[in-house]
Amino acid sequence: MLSTVLRTITTHALCERGDRVIVAVSGGPDSMALLHVLWEVRERLGLTLEVAGVDHGLRPGAAEELALVRARAEALGLPFVGVRVDVARHRRGGGLQDAARRARLGALTALAKERGARRVALGHQADDQAETVLFRIVRGTGLTGLQGIPYRRDPFVRPLLDLSRGEILRYLRRRSIPFVQDPSNADLRFARARIRHRHLPALAEENPRVVEALVALAAAARDAQPAPRDGQARVAGPSLSRRVAAVVDRLRARGGTAAVDVAGGRRVEVSYGAVRVGPRALLRTPTAPSVPLQVGRPGTYRWGTGTLELKEVVGRRPRPPGARAAEFDADLLEWPLAARVRTSGDRMRPRGGSGSRKLSDLMIDARIGRASRAALPIVTSASGELLFVPGLRPAETARPTARSRRIVTIDFVPAEMPEDL
Repeated sequence: MLSTVLRTITTHALCERGDRVIVAVSGGPDSMALLHVLWEVRERLGLTLEVAGVDHGLRPGAAEELALVRARAEALGLPFVGVRVDVARHRRGGGLQDAARRARLGALTALAKERGARRVALGHQADDQAETVLFRIVRGTGLTGLQGIPYRRDPFVRPLLDLSRGEILRYLRRRSIPFVQDPSNADLRFARARIRHRHLPALAEENPRVVEALVALAAAARDAQPAPRDGQARVAGPSLSRRVAAVVDRLRARGGTAAVDVAGGRRVEVSYGAVRVGPRALLRTPTAPSVPLQVGRPGTYRWGTGTLELKEVVGRRPRPPGARAAEFDADLLEWPLAARVRTSGDRMRPRGGSGSRKLSDLMIDARIGRASRAALPIVTSASGELLFVPGLRPAETARPTARSRRIVTIDFVPAEMPEDL
């Protein structure tokens, strides 16, 4: 088991030597195994560990479970931090479990920043991956959704994602590690519980290795649609023609240069780093930040060759015709915000819509060019909820009302680009 976790961490670059890692532990079997496995490999990987437990305030037994986590952390000589969250504040018309997840991730993100931790380790494992893929198939999804739970979405990492629930339970029994069971995992009111206890067992009658099949499907989807890697060329702005954008996409994968005929009888030379007409460089392909940009307050932030602008206004004012900036109720936003590049599996609930949709579908509907998408800033709340993407309607979250006292506007101003490309 330890060798599997080490291979997962190395293969997916989940941690680096010297990292401070917050280990999120609920007291359940997966997170307790995560805590002890990382403790066993910490010196080999050069990691500094801290333990965090989140009390959602939903069950009276939660305090006892966190007491168990605290005791195990102390037994391992690790610091423990207990965090309490207000789930009701995050439940804006959605389900209870989804609200609890957003509250938990927001609290862990804030804690990691406070403690100077580069990573937060979560205990998702292979059976969780299979359940997620099946859940998305049932709801309806595309290739991106089939990729399932990511190994890494900063600051969160999942070192147990290549281990099955059975392997984890055997590890706990061999080492006599105590754990508790969350009763909500067996509550059939929740879709995740129904999939775990009803649908997957039924599918296992047809294929006893259905969990492995679903995990393999997620891996195949990731291979078929790889996420952009740091250092790849990224093109921002809607001004590139489809022909130039297609060439840049190809060069992004293989490097080199190419010539493209454009309007006006001119030939544009496109290279991995620039687009040139004749000897004069017209456009550099801006590189978006490789790590999320922390946005702790309104202001102007550099993003690639453009700027992300957040402005605060006291009181509601008439919205000028043609205004591009998205408006949010400042008191309903979960600070600090962050800006990052898009990742596979991103979903957003557009303002006025009935539910969340895949970000890739929203970008297609808005006619945002393929070559432009990778470098656009994706502004999220502290819990990771998508709020703003240039060219799309803002999220339903923190929508201003007549009673809103402070408004924050968010806008992205890309660098000027030649209109004829």
